[in-house]
Amino acid sequence: MEHFGLDFGTTNSSLAWARRDGQVSLCDIDLPAVNPRVLRSLLYFSLDARDFVIGHQAISEYLREDMQGTLIQSIKTFLADNSFERTWVYDRFYALEDLIAVVFRHVRAAIAQLTDADVALVVGRPAVFVERPEKEHIAQERLRKAAQLAGFFDVEFQYEPIAAGLAYEESLAAPEVALIADLGGGTSDFTVMRLGTRHSGERREDILATGGVQIAGDSFNATIMARRLAKYFGAGSTYRSFTGDELPFPSALLATLARWHHVSFLRSRETREQLRRLRWTCSNPDAVAALEALVEGNYAFYLFQEIERAKSELSARDTTTIRFAHDAINIDERLSRADFEALIAAEQQRIQRCLHSVLDTAGLQPPAVDAVFLTGGSAQIPAIRRMFADEFGEAKLKSKDYLTSVAVGLGLTALRRVGQQSS
Repeated sequence: MEHFGLDFGTTNSSLAWARRDGQVSLCDIDLPAVNPRVLRSLLYFSLDARDFVIGHQAISEYLREDMQGTLIQSIKTFLADNSFERTWVYDRFYALEDLIAVVFRHVRAAIAQLTDADVALVVGRPAVFVERPEKEHIAQERLRKAAQLAGFFDVEFQYEPIAAGLAYEESLAAPEVALIADLGGGTSDFTVMRLGTRHSGERREDILATGGVQIAGDSFNATIMARRLAKYFGAGSTYRSFTGDELPFPSALLATLARWHHVSFLRSRETREQLRRLRWTCSNPDAVAALEALVEGNYAFYLFQEIERAKSELSARDTTTIRFAHDAINIDERLSRADFEALIAAEQQRIQRCLHSVLDTAGLQPPAVDAVFLTGGSAQIPAIRRMFADEFGEAKLKSKDYLTSVAVGLGLTALRRVGQQSS
């Protein structure tokens, strides 16, 4: 039996092998990518192959086929959503578990290149899938079923921030009480735990508190779209109803712009007809034409890539410009770091409230925390990092391997099982 740890992330996934010699090593799971140890957690149903491809190949196929196939991203965020049971892709229905199993099968194939032994898998999960406790079990069991569909039958779960804490612990020379903050694409998760004890076992007695909130990088991108770019697609304009009343632009149409993979929902015949009518009655027909172009040209992926680029650029620069010109779409929007920080202030406050709640559960004040280990892509945002510095002091902030530390910690969790089998 060989043991692996899988960080199946909202945006990226990575895999670690718990070797019998006591070492944990990251595995290559997306060879065409610039960083083969990080797999983009997205699927593309290729028109040519009539099947799903994932990761770097998914993006390549999507662009090569002029975005005419079906690209699916952030599927992890739907695990706790009972309304998302299955979706139609061309000529068949796929359950959510079927879609996630595509990613797990890819991982299974990567493991098969390393070993032909039976495999036990430790899978990461957020501290909170969704802020409704009754749905937590549903989400985890759907994830388990997806793993089983891919051929993983020996599966256990570990909280992602705890896994990140175990990875950080490897660098410690003395015991610490640490706050582990894992801020990724879908969730912001926190764990307070004692580290540096170096003992085996479940480590449950070392975990003082854990919690999370469904706000992270994807939420920030959605906020940029809603509050700075939606005006290019009709926000703020009006239209005339059949009765002659002047009404605000339909909010249901604008709501789909929050996530790029939701824009495809507007491709129904009814919505296309609605947009054609709006073009004649809207106070800003150019904006309706831009929204039609976004839908018909399947440009949402590209636009959100530009939003992500601008957001990342603001981590190093004071200003950036979001530019996107395709067909009837012509976006030229200057965004400063101060603007961005103001836009996400309410979401950052929710993250901070969750942080305080976790500290309260642990019975600790910030001075009692020895270190804060930051991981996940959103932890690199200056305003987020400054929030932790203001709470705990800059000297306490630690970080390493933002995208793979959780996988390493999951590998260390799997290594515990290797030791149990050997004893």
